[in-house]
Amino acid sequence: MKKTLVLTHEYYPFNGGVARYCYNLFKFFNKDDYLVVSDNDQVKPQDNIIHTKLTYRWLKPSWLLSYFKLKKIIKKYKIEQIFTPNILPLGSLAYFLKIPYIISLHGLDINLAISNKPELTKKILESAKAIITNTKNTASIIEPLGIDKTKVHILYPALDFDTNYDEVKLEAFRKKLDIGEEKIIMTLGRLNKRKGQDLVIEVLAHIKDNYNLKYFIIGRGQEKEHLESLIKKYHLEKNVFIFDNIDDEELIYFFKLANIFVMPHREMGNDIEGFGMVLLEAATCKLPIIAGDSGGVKELFNASKQAILVPGDDFKALSESIQYLLNNPQEADKLATAAYTRAREFNDARKQSLILKEILK
Repeated sequence: MKKTLVLTHEYYPFNGGVARYCYNLFKFFNKDDYLVVSDNDQVKPQDNIIHTKLTYRWLKPSWLLSYFKLKKIIKKYKIEQIFTPNILPLGSLAYFLKIPYIISLHGLDINLAISNKPELTKKILESAKAIITNTKNTASIIEPLGIDKTKVHILYPALDFDTNYDEVKLEAFRKKLDIGEEKIIMTLGRLNKRKGQDLVIEVLAHIKDNYNLKYFIIGRGQEKEHLESLIKKYHLEKNVFIFDNIDDEELIYFFKLANIFVMPHREMGNDIEGFGMVLLEAATCKLPIIAGDSGGVKELFNASKQAILVPGDDFKALSESIQYLLNNPQEADKLATAAYTRAREFNDARKQSLILKEILK
């Protein structure tokens, strides 16, 4: 395999879909075969990871200084090709560095690139050694550009979630979270408008008198204050809780305590749900799932009765779906089993790494 520079704004331990996608693809590689360069504050220098500033707002193009930095890094570490999940601006940087590069696309990134800089985007994709997309839906976005289809590869996010847990710790979590007879609804994801946590809160405000419920929202993001204002507005302080500082090792306990996983994501202009890795994790934990009916999620759940998919912003459909699962536990179990079976069809991270290694040859 040619030595590869992984050039990215997001990488583990940053908790985001793109960060986890890249990390899972490369973590089984020999560390001598790749070098990660990232400007994310959570990515610390170690072994084969370099943390450095990649863009400067006051400069046009914003990556110009990094061009010279990376020329030195490429020479020092004998880099032979670049892999980047950030078509703009880092794909531009790879394009002008004039060495082979691979672009990874995820949904919002390519939509914004086509909208903002269509000509440059097409040049970057046409010149790429290979293009990796996280779903067929993402691949379809670049079809109108007339890109050579033979260099487009679909690599779904890898299933790599450890479902092992400690029973004693689970009971300690149950006690800590003060869970008794309540049914637990859970959402895991960034706190932003597109994920739809606000709509779930509004539904709970409508049905709370009919059910004994708690809603756990896990994630960080700019919508936190708005979600807290909704909780206060609807007097749901005893029903809805936001957890914005949960370690990866603790997530399994939330999944195990939950009865329903809900993420009614919306499409917001160019911003779509590329795949929905957390939905795959919920399915692996045998939870019944309610999700938005858009983006790559329709590939994740590709048959009826694997999950309930609702149109974005459809309050009535979401309310009816939540109540249906609460009122029909046997049907909820069937849905959970079907979702679990579907999740097992996806490759684990090691298998996806082997596929990527062939592409990087």
